Amino acid sequence: MLLAPCFFLFFAVWNVPKSDETSVHNITVLANVNWTDTGLDVSEGQEIYFKALGEISLQKGNPMAHCGPDGYDLKSVQQPLLDRNIGALIGKVSELISVTVDKETGEEIRNEIFKYFFVGSENKVSMPMSGRLLLGINENIVGDNDGEYSVMVSIEGIKSR
Repeated sequence: MLLAPCFFLFFAVWNVPKSDETSVHNITVLANVNWTDTGLDVSEGQEIYFKALGEISLQKGNPMAHCGPDGYDLKSVQQPLLDRNIGALIGKVSELISVTVDKETGEEIRNEIFKYFFVGSENKVSMPMSGRLLLGINENIVGDNDGEYSVMVSIEGIKSR
């Protein structure tokens, strides 16, 4: 219960860079979900500001496996960004090419082009490509994770002339 009031106070005092058109979005990233669709489409080279807080567990019930948005000081081959801490908040820009359904399993197969990038607790990122912005945890096996990150995404629009 303490996290919610702190969350709003935390984001209220953060100085968001402003242009004539800045949109701010609050996104909850669950630790046990591979990717969270922000609902935002971005353009290559567009500057996006991220500010995150929260705590997740990389293994539910293990008191030693907790971390914040900068991740746990460990790297593994089972994470999308190999050079960043496991459990860190990361992003992905994706362009969907096609969707097919496996006739035997009924599983949806998404064919997409994508690029990953590091977010952490606070970062300004130039989008690596155009497409849909997703946020997630720097870990490939997330089913045993618990917790969430609260992320403020600030998108600076094109300034009026």
